[in-house]
Amino acid sequence: MNFSPKNNRSGSLALAAAVSLFWSTQSLAFQDAASPTLTVPTDPSEAYEKDPKSDEDLLKFDPPVESRVAVDAGRIADAAGTELGAKLTPLLATLFNAEKSDADRLKAAEGLKEAVRELDGDEDRAKQSVSRQVLRRVRMAEAAISGLRDSNADKDVRKLVNDFVVRAAIDSENGNRLAHMELARRHFEKIRRNHPVVYGRIQPVLMEEYLNYNLHFVVSEPILTRMVSDFRTETGNVAECILGAWVTGCQVTDTMIRADIKPSLTTGAFDLIVEGRTMSNTKGHKSPAVVYTRGNHYFSIVKPTYFDGQKLTSDEPVMDVRAHNQTVGVSTKYDRIPIIGGIANSIAQDEVAKKKQQSEAIAARKIADGALPRFQQEVLQKFDEANANMESNLLSNLRKRNIAPGDYSARSSETHLAVSSRTLGTGALSGATPPSLEPPRRGIAVQMHQSAMNAAIDSLGISGQMTVQQVLDRIEVALEELTQKDVSLRDSDAAKDDKTEFDFEEKDGIRVRFEENRVIFILRTGFYQKDKDRRIPRHSFEIPIGLEFQDGELVLIPPKTDTKGILSIKPQAIEEKSSLRTIVQARAIAKELLDKMFKEEKIKIDPTVEVKMGDGQKMKMKATTVEMSDGWVQGILE
Repeated sequence: MNFSPKNNRSGSLALAAAVSLFWSTQSLAFQDAASPTLTVPTDPSEAYEKDPKSDEDLLKFDPPVESRVAVDAGRIADAAGTELGAKLTPLLATLFNAEKSDADRLKAAEGLKEAVRELDGDEDRAKQSVSRQVLRRVRMAEAAISGLRDSNADKDVRKLVNDFVVRAAIDSENGNRLAHMELARRHFEKIRRNHPVVYGRIQPVLMEEYLNYNLHFVVSEPILTRMVSDFRTETGNVAECILGAWVTGCQVTDTMIRADIKPSLTTGAFDLIVEGRTMSNTKGHKSPAVVYTRGNHYFSIVKPTYFDGQKLTSDEPVMDVRAHNQTVGVSTKYDRIPIIGGIANSIAQDEVAKKKQQSEAIAARKIADGALPRFQQEVLQKFDEANANMESNLLSNLRKRNIAPGDYSARSSETHLAVSSRTLGTGALSGATPPSLEPPRRGIAVQMHQSAMNAAIDSLGISGQMTVQQVLDRIEVALEELTQKDVSLRDSDAAKDDKTEFDFEEKDGIRVRFEENRVIFILRTGFYQKDKDRRIPRHSFEIPIGLEFQDGELVLIPPKTDTKGILSIKPQAIEEKSSLRTIVQARAIAKELLDKMFKEEKIKIDPTVEVKMGDGQKMKMKATTVEMSDGWVQGILE
């Protein structure tokens, strides 16, 4: 029998806890052939009316284009290996050289595609990263060059478009600087308004490779069931009038809740399923007979639920009950009378058999009347609690810091539910297609692009002259707001460093770049040594921190600060010409800060995390995979 209520409401479930986990640390695109396709987000075109000089001032100390392209080509060549790297370097230089002819640049593009074709099928992640990076750059350059050629663009348009290509494809990936990205977005807006042919070529590439979603996660069906599961056993007494008989006895009901993910191209869909069994032992009194009955009733409630990336909505639940009553005995007050007792008993059993179907229908209706409204009430309460928790503890804090996701994509297959979002600051660029990561069979997978992390860093307001403690204070406050728990990034016994202060740039003071199994912290800062009353001009530092799984443990690997290691940190002056003296001073302060921050060669990190559920309970999970590659950090929790 099917039963469904007349009302319909929407809300959030414990699944929201998984969303808050990844957004608070700031979804994974399905990579298998049977999974739904991830669509590209909407075009966030904006009109930039700022004074162009503001960006020119910020970028006036930048190296020339040739140098920036050479640095990018060198980094890719190092990852590619000596032989392939030697092929890629001159081709990349030609591809981004605006002085070369369109034919030469397009020929270089073909050469690059041919060169990385030998990496097809290579299982080495570094080589796969090289292929993605090269092809991404080639797509953008080819689109721009073909648009310029077909529109008979003049010199000024070529300069605008070529600068856009370099800012988007080279600068934004290497330094992740807002100054570069804002200028790229402003160029893109000018192209959109004034040069439709070029815009038509570059817009799809920009959206897919540089303005795509930058946070993905996938939830497997077993872990979703684990999030929503609830098993309970309830006992009760029976005392009521049924079909003219007074029925008494006892009953026991067992229920289990699980999730069943359903295929959907436009939203994350799953059924919330309650499966139950009610067992009863009763006796019905209706003179002159007493009927002993054993009930064994099965029921299920299915509530279709949909997750769009921000909240869950639901359809009306449907209940099915399969009632079964078994008569285990009949007695009458005539049982001891020969012949009459047998006749009376036979008549009583016939009457019970005639009413069996009717009694089972009544049992089914009573189970539905008791279980369905209660299920609705409890689920809607959980929905409301989870919605409120997600809004007050997560989204409101993200909005306050201007880093709430602006676009979402949700979809599901038979076994997994995936959500992607895009978070980027005003004028910034975003992610590309993420590296392939097989959806987990039993856990949660997450992929985060460096642009999402940089947007979170921007929200901290780190700029100008700040002490080390002030920087740590801002990071701790932000993490506490997002995670709703105490966070401490420093040893309480360690002495505070109040002798050296940072002097960050107004923008881009701290950026990160994710490379193969390491994160590069890019600091654009000077220093003020108060005890010596000495200022060291602003430099750009790249500090590499390794991140690996070793023997089942997550390990941070700080940079070496011995003589050879510290020389690998090459400060680049960003406000005036560099000198050996300022470089030595900047490197010495960097070494001092690193030595204070990292006391050991390897730092073990507990891979277990607690996911806060919508009802306030916590579910423990353990990271089993953490990898970094091509601007992405990705991991699996089980």
